[in-house]
Amino acid sequence: MSLPTLSLLSFSKPSSPLLFLRRRAFLLPSALGPNGEFHPESRKESYRGGVLQLQDTILTTEVGPLRDNLVKLPAKEAVDKEWVSSSDSGLVSLPKSRVRILEPEFRLTLAELIDESGVVPVSVYGDMEVLISGIQNDSRKVMPGNVFVCCAGYKTDGHCFVAEAMERGAVAVVASRELGINEKLACKALLVMEDTNSVLPVLAATFYGHPSKSLSVIGITGTNGKTTTAHLVRAVSEAMGKKTGMLGSVGYYVHGNYPLEAPNTTPTAVMVQELMAKMVRAGTEAVVMEVSSVGLSVGRCDEIDFDMAVFMNLTRDHLDFHGTEEEYRNSKAKMFARMVDPRFHRKIVNIDDPNASFFVAQGNPGVPVVTFAMGNKDADVYPMKIELSLFKTWVVINTPKGILEISSSLIGRYNIYNILAAVAVGIAMDAPSENIVRGIEEMDGVPGRFELINEGQNFAVVVDYAHSPDSFCRLLDAARELGAQRIITVFGCAGETDKGKRPMLTKIASEKSDVIILTSGNPKSENQFNIFDDMLAGIGLTLQDYLQYGEKFLYPVLPNGCRLFLHDNRRVAIRAAVAMGKEGDMIFLLGRGHELYQIEGVKKRYIDDREECREALQHVDELHRAGLDKRIPMVVASFKDHGALLMSCTGICDQELLTGKFTCPKF
Repeated sequence: MSLPTLSLLSFSKPSSPLLFLRRRAFLLPSALGPNGEFHPESRKESYRGGVLQLQDTILTTEVGPLRDNLVKLPAKEAVDKEWVSSSDSGLVSLPKSRVRILEPEFRLTLAELIDESGVVPVSVYGDMEVLISGIQNDSRKVMPGNVFVCCAGYKTDGHCFVAEAMERGAVAVVASRELGINEKLACKALLVMEDTNSVLPVLAATFYGHPSKSLSVIGITGTNGKTTTAHLVRAVSEAMGKKTGMLGSVGYYVHGNYPLEAPNTTPTAVMVQELMAKMVRAGTEAVVMEVSSVGLSVGRCDEIDFDMAVFMNLTRDHLDFHGTEEEYRNSKAKMFARMVDPRFHRKIVNIDDPNASFFVAQGNPGVPVVTFAMGNKDADVYPMKIELSLFKTWVVINTPKGILEISSSLIGRYNIYNILAAVAVGIAMDAPSENIVRGIEEMDGVPGRFELINEGQNFAVVVDYAHSPDSFCRLLDAARELGAQRIITVFGCAGETDKGKRPMLTKIASEKSDVIILTSGNPKSENQFNIFDDMLAGIGLTLQDYLQYGEKFLYPVLPNGCRLFLHDNRRVAIRAAVAMGKEGDMIFLLGRGHELYQIEGVKKRYIDDREECREALQHVDELHRAGLDKRIPMVVASFKDHGALLMSCTGICDQELLTGKFTCPKF
């Protein structure tokens, strides 16, 4: 379909509220004295039209605790001089040590916040002229000068933590019911609202000056492919010369290519506004977001001004939260419902998905739509020719801009969907064809997404985040298409999440693999052995059934010939899989991808599947000598719930070789 010739990333949104909002002051921590006064000699601000404006961000190093996130710069940017100031960048470097970026602080009175936000309190108590320095709905993150908003969460209620927030220095509280305020603490005001959950995004956006209005925001939703597509779209935008941020499950990219840790795929309602405000301050022009169904459902994105909505696909996931697939779909559709202005908005939709028409119909039907597909030549963007290998994907793509030829380092047929989506976004942005191609080709890969681990072995080892039935199918089918001799799949299922998909994952893995090893996958507070029971139900077994084989080191061979192993220690499972590898095999470590921690009860353990694979590959001969390629011992002491006694490492010469580090223990 033909589209108007315009560039979304060049749209003239209103001037940044960060610069021109009335009665707002931005303060640098280094410019304040102990009582909050300015030091004239440290001023970095200037006045224009009666509005306080700051110059560029100050880069400094301080030893004490700071609110801002640590950003590590490459060694080549380090300097030897004690002080170096650049008039071009506005950066100031101190002696070599920890480098932190100090963003300007946002301050305004509580009365100004309520006035500018437009929210109407049910009742107001205390001093409305109190100066506030931030907004929080997590009492653990409250700092002196903050407003604490009591929200009802998925598991807890913020009203239960008001005392903690006040002890930490909250100067005002926003609640949905009357509360007693301890006058001896810092809190000076109480606002009662009908619904604090809906008010929180409004207050956060107002406090940070509605930064998304100064950015071109591209939101990507769907069950699978969000992360890889976000990286590709960012690469295309950067190839156009646009400074582009990114918010997603791998990290939050606010300051160039130095990601901040991402606790959620979609940041909280407060954090997303703060991060975008920092992007605007740093001169960012566009931001690419992974938009989760949970984030949309709980209102994290309510005050984000999206310019593009991208729909990848929809399959089963997060039913523990949403309850039904219909509610899951409706949550994802909320972003598309905001596509209402044909001048500024675009919808990008995968029309191979049976839900495509539902998403296209959301919002204003007059908003231009760019479609992509693998098997539907009615799409605006579709492949004409595909060549796959274990190291490259080559595809010729038909687009409204003509034929594009792309060679990508992304592996597997399913990744072509991600490439097509990025091309479709590029078309919607009116990006030059050469920028679309260059951006996609220069994007080398995504951490923990079909990440090949190479230590010179003659078989492939792949770490991937796949954790849904559809992603399992796509990944394992891709392995067969790439010519794998055998497929060995190691995976676990996370605790406290959708239990219904656990047997489905095991069934799919057993049907598409030659060997499966069930292990832990971030059990959290759930009993790992109960999780195993759920998983084994997919192949008609229980943990008790498996233990009858394991006591004699005999392992079940399923009717289709697939061999089944089980171990509750993920490190052992990974080492066993690597030890089993032979020439032409493909070994998959699924479910965790880029993640670095696993929660077991109250313990948070560091474990990186990629590191574990590399170490196992470097010591594979030792694993062979230990016999781990033929049998997996059981290391759990006892398991009364299932009436079984699990053996220790009988038959293995060295238990440390199984569960410890080859060099130094991690846990």
